[in-house]
Amino acid sequence: MNNFLSDKYFMYRLLYCNQHDYLTWFDMPEEEACPLLDLLRKMKKELRNPIADSYHLIVAYLYQFLLLLNRIYASRFHLPFALPLNNYAYQYKQLLEKNICDKARVADYAEMMGISRVSLNKAVMREFGLSAVHLLKQRLLQEVKNDLLFSDLSVKEIAFRLHFSEPNHLMRFFKQMTGQTISAFLAEMNRED
Repeated sequence: MNNFLSDKYFMYRLLYCNQHDYLTWFDMPEEEACPLLDLLRKMKKELRNPIADSYHLIVAYLYQFLLLLNRIYASRFHLPFALPLNNYAYQYKQLLEKNICDKARVADYAEMMGISRVSLNKAVMREFGLSAVHLLKQRLLQEVKNDLLFSDLSVKEIAFRLHFSEPNHLMRFFKQMTGQTISAFLAEMNRED
């Protein structure tokens, strides 16, 4: 039980939280939605009328809700969903979060983990259905987008911060990953506001 509640990789196991190649929303038939809605109602009841152990019930309901949603998501988008053989894929995601600004090669992460690039790639492919390089590029793209939208940094400063050798390489990377220029992306975001 202690391991269950202190699973430091729990959020990385939720495919809909860390997936950038598939939609983060989808329609759901009523028979699939009913158990999820029931869990939400139970959480709401505990929140409205808390007693001594309400917190623990809410956490249990929330875990169940997130895990069931993860199963449905994996099934809907035909994502790999097997028991993890090891935690390398999740360690990789965790290291990406901490080091994406400084480390831009899969080999760097494999070295930090003490495994080969091939072993890391196999673990990532098995858990997420993506290569380790693709996952790294997704995370790097997210960092670029965050900087563009939520900082005052110029493209040149972002390129420098993320260790692109020059701004043109960052712009080429962005276009390759999104199919649009940075200017078009920013214009689109400004239109949505």
